[in-house]
Amino acid sequence: MEESVELLKKLVSIPSASGNEKEILEYIEQWLKAKKFDFVICEKSFVAGQIKAQPKAKKAIVLAGHIDTVVAGNLADWDFPPTEPQVKDGKIFGLGVSDMKGGDAGNLCAAADFIGKNLTQDIWVVGTANEELDGKGSEDFANWFAQNTDYQSAVCIISEPTSLNKIYVGQRGNHFMKLHFTGKAGHASHQEHFNLSALGIVSQFLANIDTIADDLKKYKNQVLGVPSFVATSVKAGDSSSPNKTADYADVVVDCRLTPELEEVFEAYMEELGKKYNFTYENIVTPVLSTLTDGQAPFVEILKELSDATTTAAVGSNDQGFFENIGISTVVFGPGEHNQGHVANEYFIIENLEKHIQLLKQFIHQMQ
Repeated sequence: MEESVELLKKLVSIPSASGNEKEILEYIEQWLKAKKFDFVICEKSFVAGQIKAQPKAKKAIVLAGHIDTVVAGNLADWDFPPTEPQVKDGKIFGLGVSDMKGGDAGNLCAAADFIGKNLTQDIWVVGTANEELDGKGSEDFANWFAQNTDYQSAVCIISEPTSLNKIYVGQRGNHFMKLHFTGKAGHASHQEHFNLSALGIVSQFLANIDTIADDLKKYKNQVLGVPSFVATSVKAGDSSSPNKTADYADVVVDCRLTPELEEVFEAYMEELGKKYNFTYENIVTPVLSTLTDGQAPFVEILKELSDATTTAAVGSNDQGFFENIGISTVVFGPGEHNQGHVANEYFIIENLEKHIQLLKQFIHQMQ
Protein backbone atom coordinates (compact mmCIF):
# COMPACT_ATOMS: atom_id res chain seq x y z
CA MET A 1 0.00 0.00 0.00
CA GLU A 2 2.77 2.43 0.90
CA GLU A 3 4.50 1.83 -2.43
CA SER A 4 1.32 2.47 -4.42
CA VAL A 5 0.56 5.67 -2.52
CA GLU A 6 4.10 6.93 -3.09
CA LEU A 7 3.79 6.13 -6.78
CA LEU A 8 0.54 8.09 -6.98
CA LYS A 9 2.11 11.06 -5.21
CA LYS A 10 5.02 10.95 -7.65
CA LEU A 11 2.68 10.89 -10.66
CA VAL A 12 0.77 13.88 -9.30
CA SER A 13 4.01 15.78 -8.71
CA ILE A 14 4.92 15.61 -12.40
CA PRO A 15 3.12 18.37 -14.36
CA SER A 16 1.39 16.76 -17.32
CA ALA A 17 -1.25 19.05 -18.77
CA SER A 18 -2.27 17.89 -22.25
CA GLY A 19 0.60 18.57 -24.64
CA ASN A 20 3.15 18.50 -21.81
CA GLU A 21 3.39 14.78 -21.06
CA LYS A 22 7.00 14.00 -22.01
CA GLU A 23 8.34 13.90 -18.44
CA ILE A 24 5.64 11.64 -17.04
CA LEU A 25 5.79 9.28 -20.03
CA GLU A 26 9.53 8.90 -19.52
CA TYR A 27 9.09 8.42 -15.76
CA ILE A 28 6.61 5.58 -16.30
CA GLU A 29 8.92 4.07 -18.92
CA GLN A 30 11.75 3.91 -16.39
CA TRP A 31 9.39 2.55 -13.71
CA LEU A 32 8.30 -0.29 -16.03
CA LYS A 33 11.90 -1.11 -16.88
CA ALA A 34 12.92 -1.07 -13.21
CA LYS A 35 10.11 -3.55 -12.46
CA LYS A 36 11.46 -5.74 -15.29
CA PHE A 37 8.44 -5.86 -17.55
CA ASP A 38 9.16 -8.16 -20.48
CA PHE A 39 8.66 -5.44 -23.07
CA VAL A 40 8.45 -1.65 -22.73
CA ILE A 41 7.73 0.93 -25.39
CA CYS A 42 7.59 4.71 -24.98
CA GLU A 43 6.43 6.89 -27.84
CA LYS A 44 5.52 10.57 -28.01
CA SER A 45 1.90 9.92 -27.07
CA PHE A 46 1.90 6.69 -25.05
CA VAL A 47 3.93 4.36 -22.87
CA ALA A 48 3.23 0.65 -22.44
CA GLY A 49 4.60 -2.37 -20.67
CA GLN A 50 3.93 -6.04 -21.42
CA ILE A 51 4.13 -9.13 -19.22
CA LYS A 52 4.32 -12.18 -21.44
CA ALA A 53 2.66 -15.51 -20.83
CA GLN A 54 4.50 -18.74 -21.54
CA PRO A 55 3.99 -20.26 -24.02
CA LYS A 56 2.99 -17.50 -26.47
CA ALA A 57 -0.46 -16.21 -25.51
CA LYS A 58 -3.47 -15.98 -27.82
CA LYS A 59 -5.30 -13.54 -25.52
CA ALA A 60 -4.43 -10.33 -23.71
CA ILE A 61 -5.66 -8.13 -20.88
CA VAL A 62 -5.04 -4.40 -21.25
CA LEU A 63 -5.13 -1.97 -18.32
CA ALA A 64 -5.25 1.54 -19.74
CA GLY A 65 -5.45 5.11 -18.56
CA HIS A 66 -4.53 8.62 -19.59
CA ILE A 67 -1.68 10.40 -17.85
CA ASP A 68 -2.49 13.96 -18.95
CA THR A 69 -4.51 16.46 -16.94
CA VAL A 70 -6.42 19.63 -17.60
CA VAL A 71 -4.67 22.86 -16.65
CA ALA A 72 -4.88 23.90 -13.00
CA GLY A 73 -6.86 27.04 -13.75
CA ASN A 74 -6.89 29.93 -11.29
CA LEU A 75 -4.22 29.09 -8.72
CA ALA A 76 -6.01 31.30 -6.19
CA ASP A 77 -8.74 28.63 -6.08
CA TRP A 78 -6.24 26.05 -4.82
CA ASP A 79 -5.24 25.74 -1.16
CA PHE A 80 -1.78 24.47 -2.18
CA PRO A 81 0.35 24.17 -5.34
CA PRO A 82 -1.57 21.72 -7.60
CA THR A 83 1.45 19.48 -8.29
CA GLU A 84 2.54 19.25 -4.66
CA PRO A 85 0.28 16.41 -3.44
CA GLN A 86 -1.14 16.73 0.06
CA VAL A 87 -2.36 13.87 2.28
CA LYS A 88 -5.12 14.62 4.77
CA ASP A 89 -8.03 12.73 6.33
CA GLY A 90 -7.56 9.61 4.22
CA LYS A 91 -7.34 11.54 0.96
CA ILE A 92 -4.65 12.65 -1.45
CA PHE A 93 -5.16 16.11 -2.93
CA GLY A 94 -3.59 17.24 -6.20
CA LEU A 95 -4.18 18.06 -9.85
CA GLY A 96 -5.29 14.96 -11.78
CA VAL A 97 -5.26 12.66 -8.74
CA SER A 98 -8.81 11.38 -9.39
CA ASP A 99 -8.88 12.04 -13.13
CA MET A 100 -6.99 9.85 -13.42
CA LYS A 101 -3.58 9.29 -11.91
CA GLY A 102 -5.12 7.22 -9.12
CA GLY A 103 -6.31 4.79 -11.78
CA ASP A 104 -2.90 4.84 -13.46
CA ALA A 105 -1.12 4.00 -10.19
CA GLY A 106 -3.55 1.14 -9.57
CA ASN A 107 -3.01 -0.24 -13.07
CA LEU A 108 0.76 -0.14 -12.75
CA CYS A 109 0.88 -1.76 -9.32
CA ALA A 110 -1.67 -4.46 -10.16
CA ALA A 111 0.11 -5.43 -13.38
CA ALA A 112 3.54 -5.47 -11.74
CA ASP A 113 2.35 -8.09 -9.25
CA PHE A 114 2.23 -10.66 -12.08
CA ILE A 115 5.84 -10.30 -13.20
CA GLY A 116 7.50 -13.72 -13.14
CA LYS A 117 4.24 -15.60 -12.55
CA ASN A 118 2.68 -18.29 -14.73
CA LEU A 119 0.14 -16.71 -17.07
CA THR A 120 -2.07 -17.92 -19.89
CA GLN A 121 -2.84 -14.38 -21.11
CA ASP A 122 -0.47 -11.48 -21.69
CA ILE A 123 -0.91 -8.40 -19.54
CA TRP A 124 -0.44 -4.88 -20.90
CA VAL A 125 -0.45 -1.67 -18.88
CA VAL A 126 -0.73 1.53 -20.89
CA GLY A 127 -0.48 5.27 -20.17
CA THR A 128 -1.78 7.58 -22.89
CA ALA A 129 -1.42 11.29 -23.60
CA ASN A 130 -3.81 13.99 -24.79
CA GLU A 131 -7.05 12.34 -23.61
CA GLU A 132 -8.33 15.65 -22.28
CA LEU A 133 -8.18 17.07 -25.81
CA ASP A 134 -8.67 14.49 -28.55
CA GLY A 135 -7.56 11.05 -27.32
CA LYS A 136 -4.53 11.02 -29.59
CA GLY A 137 -2.52 8.81 -27.23
CA SER A 138 -5.09 6.03 -27.10
CA GLU A 139 -5.63 6.27 -30.84
CA ASP A 140 -1.89 5.93 -31.46
CA PHE A 141 -1.51 3.02 -29.04
CA ALA A 142 -4.53 1.21 -30.50
CA ASN A 143 -3.09 1.55 -34.00
CA TRP A 144 0.32 0.34 -32.81
CA PHE A 145 -1.27 -2.59 -30.95
CA ALA A 146 -3.30 -3.64 -33.99
CA GLN A 147 -0.22 -3.55 -36.23
CA ASN A 148 2.24 -5.23 -33.86
CA THR A 149 0.28 -7.97 -32.08
CA ASP A 150 -1.76 -10.93 -33.30
CA TYR A 151 -4.00 -11.93 -30.40
CA GLN A 152 -7.16 -13.87 -31.09
CA SER A 153 -8.94 -11.67 -28.55
CA ALA A 154 -8.26 -9.00 -25.95
CA VAL A 155 -10.19 -7.13 -23.28
CA CYS A 156 -9.46 -3.74 -21.78
CA ILE A 157 -10.30 -1.86 -18.60
CA ILE A 158 -9.81 1.91 -18.73
CA SER A 159 -9.43 3.08 -15.15
CA GLU A 160 -11.22 6.42 -15.52
CA PRO A 161 -12.96 7.54 -12.30
CA THR A 162 -16.17 5.61 -11.55
CA SER A 163 -15.72 5.30 -7.74
CA LEU A 164 -15.46 1.52 -8.29
CA ASN A 165 -19.25 1.26 -8.12
CA LYS A 166 -20.07 1.71 -11.80
CA ILE A 167 -18.85 -0.01 -14.94
CA TYR A 168 -19.30 2.08 -18.07
CA VAL A 169 -20.07 -0.25 -20.96
CA GLY A 170 -20.58 2.51 -23.50
CA GLN A 171 -20.58 6.19 -24.34
CA ARG A 172 -22.41 8.49 -26.68
CA GLY A 173 -20.53 9.74 -29.70
CA ASN A 174 -19.59 13.38 -29.95
CA HIS A 175 -19.48 16.04 -32.62
CA PHE A 176 -17.87 19.34 -31.70
CA MET A 177 -19.11 21.72 -34.38
CA LYS A 178 -18.87 25.35 -35.36
CA LEU A 179 -22.12 26.71 -36.79
CA HIS A 180 -21.72 29.65 -39.18
CA PHE A 181 -24.51 32.26 -39.38
CA THR A 182 -24.59 35.20 -41.79
CA GLY A 183 -26.81 38.26 -41.66
CA LYS A 184 -27.17 41.77 -42.95
CA ALA A 185 -25.02 44.42 -41.30
CA GLY A 186 -26.71 47.70 -40.49
CA HIS A 187 -26.61 50.72 -38.25
CA ALA A 188 -27.26 49.76 -34.65
CA SER A 189 -29.26 52.94 -34.08
CA HIS A 190 -32.15 51.23 -35.91
CA GLN A 191 -33.79 48.57 -33.76
CA GLU A 192 -35.16 46.71 -36.77
CA HIS A 193 -31.63 46.05 -38.00
CA PHE A 194 -30.97 43.65 -35.13
CA ASN A 195 -33.31 40.90 -36.36
CA LEU A 196 -31.70 41.06 -39.81
CA SER A 197 -28.20 40.72 -38.36
CA ALA A 198 -26.33 37.46 -37.77
CA LEU A 199 -26.61 37.98 -34.03
CA GLY A 200 -30.36 38.34 -34.33
CA ILE A 201 -30.55 35.07 -36.27
CA VAL A 202 -28.34 33.38 -33.67
CA SER A 203 -30.60 34.66 -30.90
CA GLN A 204 -33.57 32.90 -32.49
CA PHE A 205 -31.53 29.71 -32.80
CA LEU A 206 -30.40 29.82 -29.16
CA ALA A 207 -33.93 30.54 -27.99
CA ASN A 208 -34.97 27.24 -29.60
CA ILE A 209 -32.05 25.06 -28.56
CA ASP A 210 -34.08 23.25 -25.89
CA THR A 211 -36.68 22.50 -28.56
CA ILE A 212 -33.95 20.94 -30.68
CA ALA A 213 -32.78 18.86 -27.72
CA ASP A 214 -36.35 17.70 -27.08
CA ASP A 215 -36.68 16.63 -30.71
CA LEU A 216 -33.49 14.57 -30.44
CA LYS A 217 -35.10 12.44 -27.72
CA LYS A 218 -36.69 10.38 -30.48
CA TYR A 219 -33.18 8.97 -31.07
CA LYS A 220 -32.93 7.56 -27.54
CA ASN A 221 -30.82 4.45 -27.03
CA GLN A 222 -31.83 1.93 -24.37
CA VAL A 223 -28.36 1.92 -22.78
CA LEU A 224 -26.76 5.21 -23.83
CA GLY A 225 -29.80 7.38 -23.22
CA VAL A 226 -30.76 10.47 -25.26
CA PRO A 227 -28.59 12.77 -27.39
CA SER A 228 -27.70 16.25 -26.17
CA PHE A 229 -27.17 19.48 -28.10
CA VAL A 230 -25.41 22.21 -26.11
CA ALA A 231 -24.05 25.56 -27.29
CA THR A 232 -20.73 26.33 -25.59
CA SER A 233 -19.53 29.63 -27.12
CA VAL A 234 -20.64 32.47 -29.39
CA LYS A 235 -18.58 34.92 -31.43
CA ALA A 236 -20.28 37.65 -33.46
CA GLY A 237 -19.50 40.90 -35.23
CA ASP A 238 -16.60 43.27 -34.58
CA SER A 239 -16.32 44.89 -31.17
CA SER A 240 -14.24 47.72 -32.66
CA SER A 241 -17.42 48.96 -34.40
CA PRO A 242 -19.99 48.88 -31.60
CA ASN A 243 -22.60 50.73 -33.67
CA LYS A 244 -22.59 48.17 -36.51
CA THR A 245 -24.79 45.08 -36.33
CA ALA A 246 -23.11 41.76 -36.99
CA ASP A 247 -22.87 40.35 -40.49
CA TYR A 248 -21.51 37.04 -39.18
CA ALA A 249 -21.73 34.90 -36.05
CA ASP A 250 -20.25 31.54 -35.04
CA VAL A 251 -21.69 29.22 -32.41
CA VAL A 252 -19.76 26.23 -31.09
CA VAL A 253 -21.97 23.25 -30.25
CA ASP A 254 -21.21 20.06 -28.34
CA CYS A 255 -23.54 17.35 -29.63
CA ARG A 256 -23.54 13.88 -28.05
CA LEU A 257 -25.00 11.19 -30.31
CA THR A 258 -26.56 7.77 -29.99
CA PRO A 259 -26.18 5.12 -32.71
CA GLU A 260 -29.75 5.92 -33.78
CA LEU A 261 -28.88 9.59 -34.36
CA GLU A 262 -25.58 8.77 -36.06
CA GLU A 263 -27.48 6.95 -38.82
CA VAL A 264 -29.28 10.15 -39.86
CA PHE A 265 -26.99 12.85 -38.46
CA GLU A 266 -25.88 14.53 -41.68
CA ALA A 267 -29.44 14.71 -42.99
CA TYR A 268 -30.68 15.99 -39.63
CA MET A 269 -28.06 18.75 -39.52
CA GLU A 270 -28.81 19.73 -43.11
CA GLU A 271 -32.48 20.22 -42.27
CA LEU A 272 -31.61 22.07 -39.07
CA GLY A 273 -29.28 24.34 -41.02
CA LYS A 274 -32.06 25.20 -43.48
CA LYS A 275 -34.48 25.96 -40.66
CA TYR A 276 -32.11 28.20 -38.67
CA ASN A 277 -29.97 29.52 -41.54
CA PHE A 278 -26.51 28.16 -40.77
CA THR A 279 -23.79 25.97 -42.23
CA TYR A 280 -21.50 23.92 -40.02
CA GLU A 281 -18.10 22.27 -39.80
CA ASN A 282 -16.58 19.78 -37.37
CA ILE A 283 -13.80 21.41 -35.37
CA VAL A 284 -12.28 18.08 -34.28
CA THR A 285 -12.66 14.60 -35.71
CA PRO A 286 -16.05 13.21 -34.62
CA VAL A 287 -16.10 10.21 -32.28
CA LEU A 288 -18.69 7.50 -32.83
CA SER A 289 -20.77 6.11 -30.01
CA THR A 290 -19.43 2.97 -28.37
CA LEU A 291 -21.25 0.09 -26.71
CA THR A 292 -19.81 -3.20 -25.52
CA ASP A 293 -21.79 -6.24 -24.41
CA GLY A 294 -22.80 -5.74 -20.79
CA GLN A 295 -23.17 -9.53 -20.42
CA ALA A 296 -19.76 -10.40 -21.83
CA PRO A 297 -17.91 -12.91 -19.58
CA PHE A 298 -15.18 -10.44 -18.59
CA VAL A 299 -17.81 -7.85 -17.63
CA GLU A 300 -19.66 -10.43 -15.55
CA ILE A 301 -16.42 -11.25 -13.70
CA LEU A 302 -15.82 -7.58 -12.98
CA LYS A 303 -19.39 -7.11 -11.77
CA GLU A 304 -19.19 -10.12 -9.48
CA LEU A 305 -15.91 -8.99 -7.93
CA SER A 306 -16.88 -5.36 -7.41
CA ASP A 307 -20.69 -5.39 -7.01
CA ALA A 308 -20.65 -2.49 -9.46
CA THR A 309 -23.55 -1.80 -11.80
CA THR A 310 -23.25 -1.38 -15.56
CA THR A 311 -24.27 1.90 -17.10
CA ALA A 312 -23.17 4.37 -19.79
CA ALA A 313 -20.65 7.18 -19.41
CA VAL A 314 -22.08 10.69 -19.25
CA GLY A 315 -19.05 12.26 -20.92
CA SER A 316 -16.58 10.82 -23.38
CA ASN A 317 -13.42 8.78 -22.91
CA ASP A 318 -11.03 6.69 -24.99
CA GLN A 319 -13.13 3.51 -25.07
CA GLY A 320 -13.93 3.84 -28.76
CA PHE A 321 -10.29 3.72 -29.87
CA PHE A 322 -9.88 0.28 -28.31
CA GLU A 323 -13.27 -0.99 -29.48
CA ASN A 324 -12.43 0.10 -33.02
CA ILE A 325 -9.61 -2.48 -33.21
CA GLY A 326 -11.73 -5.26 -31.71
CA ILE A 327 -10.76 -4.97 -28.02
CA SER A 328 -13.85 -5.29 -25.81
CA THR A 329 -13.51 -2.39 -23.40
CA VAL A 330 -15.17 -1.02 -20.27
CA VAL A 331 -14.42 1.91 -17.99
CA PHE A 332 -13.92 1.16 -14.28
CA GLY A 333 -11.66 3.03 -11.90
CA PRO A 334 -11.03 4.25 -8.36
CA GLY A 335 -11.26 8.02 -8.76
CA GLU A 336 -14.23 10.20 -7.85
CA HIS A 337 -16.03 11.34 -10.99
CA ASN A 338 -17.17 14.59 -9.38
CA GLN A 339 -13.54 15.49 -8.59
CA GLY A 340 -12.43 15.72 -12.19
CA HIS A 341 -11.36 19.20 -13.37
CA VAL A 342 -11.97 20.94 -10.03
CA ALA A 343 -9.68 22.91 -7.71
CA ASN A 344 -8.38 20.98 -4.68
CA GLU A 345 -9.12 17.71 -6.46
CA TYR A 346 -8.88 14.69 -4.16
CA PHE A 347 -8.66 10.90 -4.24
CA ILE A 348 -9.75 8.50 -1.46
CA ILE A 349 -6.64 6.53 -0.49
CA GLU A 350 -8.42 3.29 0.51
CA ASN A 351 -9.84 3.08 -3.02
CA LEU A 352 -6.33 2.66 -4.41
CA GLU A 353 -5.74 -0.58 -2.50
CA LYS A 354 -9.26 -1.74 -3.32
CA HIS A 355 -8.65 -1.04 -7.01
CA ILE A 356 -5.37 -2.95 -7.05
CA GLN A 357 -6.91 -5.97 -5.33
CA LEU A 358 -9.90 -6.00 -7.69
CA LEU A 359 -7.64 -5.87 -10.74
CA LYS A 360 -5.45 -8.67 -9.39
CA GLN A 361 -8.51 -10.84 -8.68
CA PHE A 362 -9.86 -10.04 -12.13
CA ILE A 363 -6.62 -11.04 -13.84
CA HIS A 364 -6.46 -14.28 -11.82
CA GLN A 365 -9.98 -15.23 -12.87
CA MET A 366 -9.28 -14.41 -16.50
CA GLN A 367 -6.32 -16.82 -16.64
